[in-house]
Amino acid sequence: MKSNLSLPPAPPWQTKPAWQEANRSIDGLIQRYADKLSPAVTLAALVRARLESIFNILDGLCIESCPRCPDPCCLHASPWFDYRDLLFLHLNAVATPVSQPIDVLNATCRYFSLRGCTLERISRPWICTWYLCPVQTGNLNSRRSHQRKDLASALNEIKAFRKALEETFIRVTA
Repeated sequence: MKSNLSLPPAPPWQTKPAWQEANRSIDGLIQRYADKLSPAVTLAALVRARLESIFNILDGLCIESCPRCPDPCCLHASPWFDYRDLLFLHLNAVATPVSQPIDVLNATCRYFSLRGCTLERISRPWICTWYLCPVQTGNLNSRRSHQRKDLASALNEIKAFRKALEETFIRVTA
């Protein structure tokens, strides 16, 4: 009997050639439909502005927890860039990283270092922004409760903007 539980999907664009082709394809679509993509560009800018508005909160949570963490999430997470991440990067003219953070599930993120992520926060996959470990969640709920609602609201807005960004881009370029 087959289980209803499924394994998480493998990261898309695992190889360097596939990664480069995905990014070239998006660039090509942006160039081809540039005159019709202003709504998508606006949505990408809204995502960026909202992301940047929460970076101080996220950086503070990381400073409080990550340096002393005996088992960093980044060593066990399976982060990767999805289509929405790539659209965000390209439409905001943010340089794309050289490859996916992982090639296969359960690999260690190639951007992990002992001093934290080597990617600038704006260049990280969405999962690396919205995920908070239990310690960070506890700190947010207790010592930073005044920021909890702001962060939750921002994350919900970003999620909605990202979805609209993808839908708009596909509608224009399909």
